[in-house]
Amino acid sequence: MTSKLNNTITQVHWQPLTKLLEPSGEKQQTLSGFDEEFIDIVDYIIRITHRIWEQKNVGLCYEYYSDICPVFTLGGYFESVEQVVQGTLKTIAAFPDRSLIGENVIWKEEEDETYYSSHLITSIMTNTGNSDFGLATNKTGRVTTIADCVCFENKIIKEWLVRDNSFLIAQLGIDLIDAAIHFAKLAQNDTFNAWYSDEFDRVRKTQHRATLSLTNKDWTVDNFAQSWAQTIFNQKQFSTLTDFYHVAAAHQWPGGRKSTGLAQISGTLIQWLAQCPDAKMTIDHIGVVGFDKDTIDIALRWSVAGTYSPHIERLAALKGNNFFVLGCTHLRVRNQKIIKEVTVFDEISLYANIIRDSGVSLPLLQEGA
Repeated sequence: MTSKLNNTITQVHWQPLTKLLEPSGEKQQTLSGFDEEFIDIVDYIIRITHRIWEQKNVGLCYEYYSDICPVFTLGGYFESVEQVVQGTLKTIAAFPDRSLIGENVIWKEEEDETYYSSHLITSIMTNTGNSDFGLATNKTGRVTTIADCVCFENKIIKEWLVRDNSFLIAQLGIDLIDAAIHFAKLAQNDTFNAWYSDEFDRVRKTQHRATLSLTNKDWTVDNFAQSWAQTIFNQKQFSTLTDFYHVAAAHQWPGGRKSTGLAQISGTLIQWLAQCPDAKMTIDHIGVVGFDKDTIDIALRWSVAGTYSPHIERLAALKGNNFFVLGCTHLRVRNQKIIKEVTVFDEISLYANIIRDSGVSLPLLQEGA
């Protein structure tokens, strides 16, 4: 497999920030309706993120987000640019030194003339202000985020946002289930409740047992991604990991879980799926860009729905409740095998939604939490 895809578009990986912020090359995409300064969609995403977050120009959200911009997260739904501004200010107030390191932007030009971007971000930040997680801890944490955005005429018009919040709070010294109990007490709006219910039903009703070919002759990115979901998550055939992963693949999952090699990756996936044995996955969006001569990067947005089977005694009362995840994954694939995977979703919100729906009152583990 060669990857001559999109090889003139801005490459983020290991590029100096100064170079990314002052591109010297010619315009690579038409970007109809976008400001003339942006040379391609990757340049647009990197520079507006830097301006809003690093330079703390929060008001630029009014320029780069549409007035109505649906933002879907597992922890809630909002849609106005005013809510985007409020959320950004709130996060910066809690973590004023937050830095955003753009690891990758995987993009796709859609048929409706919009651009879809999947932006993988690593943030280093110190919790010096009060946040949704509680009082300031003055501890520093590292967190991975993936923001999937639909962009049109210089504005983000739709977004799916996932962040590894369970890893962040572990570094802040906060118990995961305590955090989930706290978030479960926050009422969700009707739009979120309808979206959550509809998405759960959609995933559960989709055909999930199709057998897909993965021969070299039939290999395509779409076929590979769908087979990955069908075989591993829907059919639970873990001996097939060798069909998808390089023997020494690196694997990052929420909660700071890191694995190297097939045995560890298998363990991570089995342990996670054991809490939802009837889990069904749908792949909801696929994007792909070239990385080097033999390597491509694939961005997947996906959903998992099933029935919760508690993995710890503390959550035993939640058995049988709905289990739903909105997740995003970046795969680096060389010679048709995954060599690196980064998967992100919000475990705090996952458990908070289960707790809220159950109506069960669970005790806190930590004093004063």
